Amino acid sequence: MRKIFTNKFILCFVFCLTSSIFVKAQKEANTWYFSTSRGIDFNSGNAVLLTTSGMSEYEGCSSISDPTTGSILMYTDGMSVWGKNHLVMPNGSGLQSTYAAGQQGLIVPVPGNSNQYYIFTSGEYYNGGTDGYRYNIIDMTLNGGIGDVTATKNILLYAPASEKQCAIKNPAGNYWVATHHYSGNTFKIYELSGAGLSAPIISSIGTPFSGVNPDGCMKFSPDGKRIALTLGGSNLAEVFDFDINTGIVSNPITLGPIASPIPYVYGISFSPNSKLLYVTEENDKNLYQFNLDAGTPVDINNSKTAVGATASYAVQTCQLAPDGKMYVARNGGAYVAVVNFPDSIGVACNFVDNGISMAGGASSYGLPNFPEDVFNSEISLLPQSNFSADQFICQKFCVDYFDASLNAPTSWMWTFEGGSPSTSTTQNPIGICYNTPGAYDVTLVTTNAYGSDTLLMNNFMTVNATPPFPTISQTGYTLTSSIASTYQWQQNSIDIPGATNQTYTVLQTGFYTVIISDENGCVSSSTLYVLITGIENIFNDSEISVYPNPSNGIFTIDFGDANIKDEVLVDVINALGQKVFNSVKTFSSSKKEIQLPNITDGVYFLQIKNNSFNNSILLFQQKILIIN
Repeated sequence: MRKIFTNKFILCFVFCLTSSIFVKAQKEANTWYFSTSRGIDFNSGNAVLLTTSGMSEYEGCSSISDPTTGSILMYTDGMSVWGKNHLVMPNGSGLQSTYAAGQQGLIVPVPGNSNQYYIFTSGEYYNGGTDGYRYNIIDMTLNGGIGDVTATKNILLYAPASEKQCAIKNPAGNYWVATHHYSGNTFKIYELSGAGLSAPIISSIGTPFSGVNPDGCMKFSPDGKRIALTLGGSNLAEVFDFDINTGIVSNPITLGPIASPIPYVYGISFSPNSKLLYVTEENDKNLYQFNLDAGTPVDINNSKTAVGATASYAVQTCQLAPDGKMYVARNGGAYVAVVNFPDSIGVACNFVDNGISMAGGASSYGLPNFPEDVFNSEISLLPQSNFSADQFICQKFCVDYFDASLNAPTSWMWTFEGGSPSTSTTQNPIGICYNTPGAYDVTLVTTNAYGSDTLLMNNFMTVNATPPFPTISQTGYTLTSSIASTYQWQQNSIDIPGATNQTYTVLQTGFYTVIISDENGCVSSSTLYVLITGIENIFNDSEISVYPNPSNGIFTIDFGDANIKDEVLVDVINALGQKVFNSVKTFSSSKKEIQLPNITDGVYFLQIKNNSFNNSILLFQQKILIIN
């Protein structure tokens, strides 16, 4: 299983001076609409109040902007959807949610289709979640390019459902859309791709919602590593690990009790660097911060700090913004509060109660709900660690690794469990050797000016045991290897073509090696020296003889009483079937000396044929041994 851990470090000072980094890659969250006729435009890099909204929203809502221009495309309160002309779309009313759910609407783009969006709607805690969890599809080519709800409307996914929902983009470019069952402890997380919605990924973990008041919100961390939610009247929040590759929720940490004496937690949000968690408490009017890097769950709980309080009106939804700040709704207040430096620990985060004026209007419970990756746009500038290598090798063999990371990393830190060397800082380490069979992790940490990314590949490298040395038995000049999957025989370290059986018959004196492999392709070998001491005729006319044999390359061919009147062909062929000598000889007597020049030691075949243009007949063939 592949695990990704991403570390981002942006100092608050740098972050505050360069907050425009958050708007370079995507502008879907640049225009907000919420409350009654109010909104905020972030396209200039600053928060500018808008008063053009057609919506009168009490609690949950969602907006989406053009990813290139940042101008509004649509917004919803979960019951109706308004277009960029601030009119309800023709088929945009009657969405099946309610006015009093914490996250009753969520707009998510369809990956790979710039003209389609999903609007997800949730149930309400106080009516038992009976509206269920549903979706609607918006087609932006309808209604003169303003968009409209298609016939795919109010499609039920399940019921009863809680009012919590959030979304984030995964490494595949699709969206995880997270929901929670109304009464149990079940997360249902759907993957939205260009092909539609997947079956839900189920994680049953954390506090069951039955018997508690689970009112309030749920959010992903911008880096996709965590998901957190509030448990309303139970005075608790929970934070979980989230695997952005698989959609699995795990490792719950309970935070709380958070406030007193009449607690009611509601809003929740991570800091842009995903290391801090903010929770609002509407009755004591405080914004609390937890440091998720503090250590153990006890340490995280002990890090709780009241970083700001509002003088009047309860604090409710808290939401990150494209300007790098976090905004906090104040139900009924004339201002929306702002946290100027949300990555900073404690009161250094700079909570400002009267952050942005509603210009005669009032804030409500809600601020727009967005896929949280939009507030992590600098992630596109971070390195994305990746690499390639052979994953299956044999014991005592070595492998080369090749960096395939994105976004121009400038440094690399490799860790090779079981390897030698065990670490490397080169981009493409070569010659990493594994001496012990097993399965080993490989970790790559890449870094550039924006941060670092860690890729841990569990059991990436499989090292198979080398098979034992084969045994070679000899019967006459036939060699037999012990049993293996494959065989290759060599003579003097050179492969013998076609010699791939368990047995091989030797034709020449020399060193013979068998290389065997097992079912994993791992090899071993053994070598045996074979000396040819006896020579036998393969084909021999009784009248013809060759001597001396063995010889240093000078032989006499004796035809005896044979009547040889024609020219004859004399060929010498090595054990591989290659002709190393040939000559046409005319015999004036019964004997003829043959000298074989520059021929190495070994066994050869000497052939004598009658030299006829019409038909060359093999008269004689014999093994000869040359020993210089």
